[in-house]
Amino acid sequence: MDYELSTAKTVEKAEIYKISFTIDNKNYVYIGLDTKNNPNYFGSSLIIYHYKRIYGKEIFKKEILESLKNISYVNLCELEQTYIKSTKKLAKKNKYYSVNYTGENKANVNTWQWMDI
Repeated sequence: MDYELSTAKTVEKAEIYKISFTIDNKNYVYIGLDTKNNPNYFGSSLIIYHYKRIYGKEIFKKEILESLKNISYVNLCELEQTYIKSTKKLAKKNKYYSVNYTGENKANVNTWQWMDI
Protein backbone atom coordinates (compact mmCIF):
# COMPACT_ATOMS: atom_id res chain seq x y z
CA MET A 1 0.00 0.00 0.00
CA ASP A 2 1.23 3.48 -0.84
CA TYR A 3 0.47 6.09 1.81
CA GLU A 4 0.80 9.77 1.05
CA LEU A 5 0.11 12.63 3.41
CA SER A 6 -2.47 14.99 2.06
CA THR A 7 -1.45 18.63 2.03
CA ALA A 8 -5.13 19.44 1.58
CA LYS A 9 -6.06 18.79 5.23
CA THR A 10 -5.92 22.14 7.00
CA VAL A 11 -6.16 23.03 10.64
CA GLU A 12 -8.18 26.13 11.54
CA LYS A 13 -6.16 27.02 14.65
CA ALA A 14 -3.01 25.50 16.10
CA GLU A 15 -0.16 26.29 18.43
CA ILE A 16 3.46 25.29 18.63
CA TYR A 17 4.46 25.36 22.29
CA LYS A 18 7.40 24.74 24.58
CA ILE A 19 7.18 23.06 27.97
CA SER A 20 10.10 23.60 30.33
CA PHE A 21 10.63 22.16 33.80
CA THR A 22 13.36 21.28 36.30
CA ILE A 23 13.76 18.02 38.23
CA ASP A 24 16.71 17.35 40.56
CA ASN A 25 18.56 20.43 39.25
CA LYS A 26 18.27 19.21 35.65
CA ASN A 27 16.46 21.41 33.13
CA TYR A 28 14.19 19.78 30.55
CA VAL A 29 12.37 21.09 27.50
CA TYR A 30 9.67 19.67 25.24
CA ILE A 31 8.27 21.09 21.98
CA GLY A 32 4.80 20.12 20.81
CA LEU A 33 1.82 21.12 18.73
CA ASP A 34 -1.77 21.49 19.79
CA THR A 35 -4.68 21.73 17.36
CA LYS A 36 -7.21 22.30 20.16
CA ASN A 37 -5.36 25.24 21.76
CA ASN A 38 -5.86 23.73 25.20
CA PRO A 39 -3.88 25.63 27.87
CA ASN A 40 -3.90 22.50 30.07
CA TYR A 41 -2.39 20.23 27.40
CA PHE A 42 1.27 19.49 28.08
CA GLY A 43 1.98 17.08 25.23
CA SER A 44 2.09 13.39 24.56
CA SER A 45 5.53 12.72 26.06
CA LEU A 46 5.51 9.85 28.55
CA ILE A 47 8.22 11.67 30.48
CA ILE A 48 5.96 14.69 30.97
CA TYR A 49 3.04 12.42 31.84
CA HIS A 50 5.17 10.64 34.45
CA TYR A 51 6.50 13.82 36.08
CA LYS A 52 3.05 15.43 35.99
CA ARG A 53 1.66 12.50 37.99
CA ILE A 54 4.49 12.69 40.54
CA TYR A 55 5.00 16.46 40.92
CA GLY A 56 1.81 17.98 39.51
CA LYS A 57 1.39 20.36 36.62
CA GLU A 58 2.75 23.27 38.67
CA ILE A 59 6.36 22.36 37.78
CA PHE A 60 5.71 22.96 34.06
CA LYS A 61 6.01 26.28 32.31
CA LYS A 62 4.14 26.42 29.00
CA GLU A 63 5.13 29.01 26.43
CA ILE A 64 3.34 29.47 23.11
CA LEU A 65 6.01 29.80 20.45
CA GLU A 66 3.69 30.33 17.51
CA SER A 67 -0.07 30.64 16.99
CA LEU A 68 -1.23 29.60 13.54
CA LYS A 69 -4.42 29.75 11.49
CA ASN A 70 -5.50 27.80 8.43
CA ILE A 71 -2.30 25.83 8.02
CA SER A 72 -1.99 22.44 6.37
CA TYR A 73 -1.38 19.62 8.80
CA VAL A 74 1.76 18.66 6.86
CA ASN A 75 3.17 22.18 7.16
CA LEU A 76 2.24 22.28 10.84
CA CYS A 77 4.17 19.05 11.50
CA GLU A 78 7.14 20.33 9.50
CA LEU A 79 7.16 23.54 11.54
CA GLU A 80 7.03 21.54 14.77
CA GLN A 81 10.04 19.48 13.60
CA THR A 82 11.94 22.69 12.81
CA TYR A 83 11.34 23.94 16.36
CA ILE A 84 12.30 20.54 17.82
CA LYS A 85 15.59 20.43 15.93
CA SER A 86 16.59 23.97 16.86
CA THR A 87 15.60 23.40 20.50
CA LYS A 88 17.64 20.18 20.64
CA LYS A 89 20.71 22.10 19.44
CA LEU A 90 20.15 24.82 22.06
CA ALA A 91 19.57 22.20 24.75
CA LYS A 92 22.86 20.50 24.01
CA LYS A 93 24.70 23.83 23.93
CA ASN A 94 23.14 25.01 27.23
CA LYS A 95 23.44 21.63 28.99
CA TYR A 96 19.76 20.88 29.42
CA TYR A 97 17.72 18.00 28.10
CA SER A 98 15.21 17.74 25.30
CA VAL A 99 12.56 15.08 25.91
CA ASN A 100 11.39 15.09 22.28
CA TYR A 101 11.98 11.84 20.44
CA THR A 102 12.93 12.37 16.81
CA GLY A 103 14.46 9.00 15.97
CA GLU A 104 17.96 10.49 16.00
CA ASN A 105 18.93 8.55 19.13
CA LYS A 106 18.66 5.12 17.58
CA ALA A 107 21.47 2.64 18.05
CA ASN A 108 24.17 2.36 15.45
CA VAL A 109 23.70 -1.24 14.35
CA ASN A 110 27.27 -1.57 13.05
CA THR A 111 28.93 -0.66 16.35
CA TRP A 112 26.07 -1.16 18.85
CA GLN A 113 26.88 2.16 20.44
CA TRP A 114 24.47 5.01 21.00
CA MET A 115 24.89 7.88 18.61
CA ASP A 116 25.70 11.26 20.12
CA ILE A 117 23.38 13.94 18.75
